[in-house]
Amino acid sequence: MKNILEFLKESNGIEDVWDADSLLQAFYAWEYIEKQKKMSFYIILKTHQILMKNRPLLANEKGKFRKEDVYIGGHKAKPWFVVEELVGEWIKRVNEALKKKWKKEEGEHLSQGFHVQYEGIHPFIDGNGRTGRIFMNWFRLQIGLPLLIIKEKEKFEYYKWFD
Repeated sequence: MKNILEFLKESNGIEDVWDADSLLQAFYAWEYIEKQKKMSFYIILKTHQILMKNRPLLANEKGKFRKEDVYIGGHKAKPWFVVEELVGEWIKRVNEALKKKWKKEEGEHLSQGFHVQYEGIHPFIDGNGRTGRIFMNWFRLQIGLPLLIIKEKEKFEYYKWFD
């Protein structure tokens, strides 16, 4: 439990989200996803909806894929109209990977790769990094790896994953 709270607090911190309610919602999102055995559209959308419950988004932006283009670090993300297709492909790859046994190094590489792919899709208006790190750690636990806690103060090393 302590590790989960530390992971969620640091994950929120990477996005400069420090309030207690956002940490609580992140915990509820984690409680939801940790019970899941495979990935699906519904799980992705429900996790986002829980996580973003009290964030300043429109109702049609919570638990819904974006319907407009967004920018990530000054670069235009994938067009909004391909998000659902790309997420579907990502879900298929994740679920296929869950069926196999992975050596530690392979699993580490795979979990990081899935995270980078998800962030590249950037399916939501907001909350992509936080949901992405939740999904990455869910996947890690599913394949027998420990939580990966990326500390806010180390976020610039983490950002190098995306270069």
